[in-house]
Amino acid sequence: MTDEMQDRLQSKRRDCDVMHGKDTGKPKESTYFKHRVALPYSSLAMPKLMKDLDDKDPDIQWKAINTLSDGVIINSILSQSSISGYDFVRNITNVFLHKRYYFRETNKEEINGLLEIFIMIATYTNGAKYILKSDQLVKALYEMIESGEENSSRAAEILAFATTEYNNVFYLQEHYNAICKLARILRRNLRAYSNPSALYRHLQWLLETFPDVGVKEGLFEILFTRIKDRACNFHKYDLKCFALLLRCPDGQKRFAVIDGIKEIYEILVDPKRKLDSYENVVYTIMTAMFTKKIIVRCSQFVDLPRRITHLAKDSKETIMQLYCFQALYMLADVPRMKSYMKTNCFQILQQINCEDTVNEKRKNELLYKLNREIYHTSGLRSENRKPVDIVMETRSRSYGDERHITLRRL
Repeated sequence: MTDEMQDRLQSKRRDCDVMHGKDTGKPKESTYFKHRVALPYSSLAMPKLMKDLDDKDPDIQWKAINTLSDGVIINSILSQSSISGYDFVRNITNVFLHKRYYFRETNKEEINGLLEIFIMIATYTNGAKYILKSDQLVKALYEMIESGEENSSRAAEILAFATTEYNNVFYLQEHYNAICKLARILRRNLRAYSNPSALYRHLQWLLETFPDVGVKEGLFEILFTRIKDRACNFHKYDLKCFALLLRCPDGQKRFAVIDGIKEIYEILVDPKRKLDSYENVVYTIMTAMFTKKIIVRCSQFVDLPRRITHLAKDSKETIMQLYCFQALYMLADVPRMKSYMKTNCFQILQQINCEDTVNEKRKNELLYKLNREIYHTSGLRSENRKPVDIVMETRSRSYGDERHITLRRL
């Protein structure tokens, strides 16, 4: 090895040593344990943490918040009895509210740490219930989102995790009228460049159960305006929530009045703005076709089946492919669309390889439907039908003389 190569290797080794603090002769001291509470391995850990949280010394309180934000101890706390879990969430809530409304000295790091604790709590079923039972906490979270605070995305994430269970969705809507609050938040700035993604996840859980309430609160017009304006990531968030509104009769009627399917079709065929995913576009078309009026309107876009077929062929997303098959299956109810699909889409559909068994089954059902006759109602086909010979009989008339009439041959 030459001297030049040795010098080069030594310089790289020195750089590596500098990064790891080895050139100082003394390793850097970790601050991890300095900022956390030393907990005993016993049942005394929980009382000590709760005591430190209520301490007036900000350093002690900061250590308790850091320890809890690691998430190691939360699992054991929430897996205990409901009483201890509820008390734990209540104590954390009290600390958060005192710091948020400046009853105690606070800083941004402490608020962030407390919100991270709430996010971890909300991922547990019992933890989400405890959060929703705190009226002041839920109101504070919605206030943070509505005022557009720096931590609004974390607040939305807490609410999104807390509404993954149907019981929690019903409780939240019944006690807090959550859909009204979200409609007010979105209406505040219709042309906002973007909103937290967790906010839309929270809204989706609510609209899956209460689409009619969403329409009454004006979300139909709000979301459709954002879709028309092509807001940032509208196809991922706004369009999915909008499609959920079409699951109620009032949403279907409004969609037909504004000719919404035309707007969705223009998104699908727009050559200037290609989307990274058309899953929610196809989902909206599929959901809208639960009324005959929309199905007939869809049939006026002649190339719609071909475009959806190519999406099913090229898509690597299992759910989107299933949506495509379902939309095509519903379009096949229109005779002229069925004839078009049989001519232009049948062979392409046959060549699609589905990785999921559900998709494969739906594809086979679609192919079977396309291969049937338009007025086919049973397992018999016209070319396979055979005439039925019936022995000619005579029967007496119910009136007049004793004349007879013959039965008609089928």
